[in-house]
Amino acid sequence: MSERDFANPFSDYGIIVFGERFINRRNSVRAVENRVIRPREPGNLAITGDYRIGKSSLAYHSIMERKSALLKEGRIPIWINLATFDKASMFFRSLVTSSYDELDGLGWLSDEIKTAAGRALLDEVTWSEGYGRIQRYFEKIRQAGLRILFILDEFDHARHLFKGDISGFQSLRELSYRPEWRVTFVTTSRRSLQSIELQTKAISTLDHTFHKHYLSMFEEDALEEYFERLSSVGIAVNPQIKERFLFYCGGHPYLLEMLGYETVEMFRETDAVDVDLAVKCIEQSIIDHYEHMLNVLAEDQSLKMVLQILFGPTVDAKITDAEEFQRYGLIRSDNEGRYFAFSEHFQTYLKMIERQVDLWPLWKKTEVALRQIVTQKMMEHYGEQWVERLSKVRPNLKLIFERSRESQQKEEKSFGHRASRNIIDFTYPKDLFDIIFAEWSIFRDIFGKDKNYWDQRAQLLSKMRTPLAHNRDQALHDYERRTAEGYCEEVLTILDEYDANRSL
Repeated sequence: MSERDFANPFSDYGIIVFGERFINRRNSVRAVENRVIRPREPGNLAITGDYRIGKSSLAYHSIMERKSALLKEGRIPIWINLATFDKASMFFRSLVTSSYDELDGLGWLSDEIKTAAGRALLDEVTWSEGYGRIQRYFEKIRQAGLRILFILDEFDHARHLFKGDISGFQSLRELSYRPEWRVTFVTTSRRSLQSIELQTKAISTLDHTFHKHYLSMFEEDALEEYFERLSSVGIAVNPQIKERFLFYCGGHPYLLEMLGYETVEMFRETDAVDVDLAVKCIEQSIIDHYEHMLNVLAEDQSLKMVLQILFGPTVDAKITDAEEFQRYGLIRSDNEGRYFAFSEHFQTYLKMIERQVDLWPLWKKTEVALRQIVTQKMMEHYGEQWVERLSKVRPNLKLIFERSRESQQKEEKSFGHRASRNIIDFTYPKDLFDIIFAEWSIFRDIFGKDKNYWDQRAQLLSKMRTPLAHNRDQALHDYERRTAEGYCEEVLTILDEYDANRSL
């Protein structure tokens, strides 16, 4: 057997992990234990987290892997994937059939339970009568000293399953609420229960009966365990390798496992570790994952909130929005209160997306127009190499271009042809006005007035563009926004007139 004939520790990434493959999340496992495992009368638990963050794995590890021990206490865990149902009635019927089959297999069926199950599964009854029989079936189970624990995986599907059916959520609530027939529900979902209920336009208080646990990124202890798995095949995991993994993945379990798999396979073939090259091999898979995340965020306008928080302008995002995204682990903050995406790679990707999204259409149009006029006039005056020449003539502007070029190179290194080749795309309004003021003799005839007049406008428009972290007390005041919109319209009018005169 050669040294490279080993099993890849991440070979099954992308599915529910269990047993030795589960990387321990002590705080999250403890949250499940405290709510569901330890109490004799467990409570409902909603495990909420982003796409492929490990929600199902957490539920499986914390509950299903303890099935034998739970059964000894008369507690019966049952896994149900909600996404496999297209009718609410069939789902509620499955609560009976799945639990009945478990009891049958255990030899725990009594005559009373059998009779109640038979009545609950009759087709020739109304929904109201059928639901009452389902309640009586679970009542017989309770009377037998048994407790049913349903893990409802993929609970986001409830927004489709119960759409237009106001009784769906309320029926779940009643099954877990009344002591006579109480069952316990553990849900896993991307969206919060409140959001799922709102999307169905249901009037229900199901959400209030659940303890909420947000599953986020790997914490330090889980990351250490992850890197130990990576080193188990002979890879010398040094600080530089860790830095590259964290640059691309942050603490995201799925991205880490996907990159870990590719890195190990490359190591098997070449006996070398090149994290950047491994990323190139799975680049489209990473982009696909990002796109799925953003599609979910876009459903309820959350994507625009994330972009406002990270890049500005802060139109209507609030600190409470940032706190919610931090619970998901999508963004993080540093000691100075600045916000960042969960990884530098994802941050750069979001920055590309931000250039394509109209968070504030009038503002976007103004920003684009300012970039165009600056580029146009500087090329007329300094030629194609205007950035380099202007930096020499105006040394005080050099830092603007150095910072912009650094951002451009970072984007190009991470995303290749997807990145912008135009350095002006990486400037901010303050940068643009600094260029305009530095070359005022060129721009005076376009803008009119004097620099003091435009400096007042530049300061407010620059403030508008700042991320939430730089204006943490609140979003824009209404009067500030109205004033800023007036300034934007003034700029656009002036530039439109300039273009019209040029074409004469």
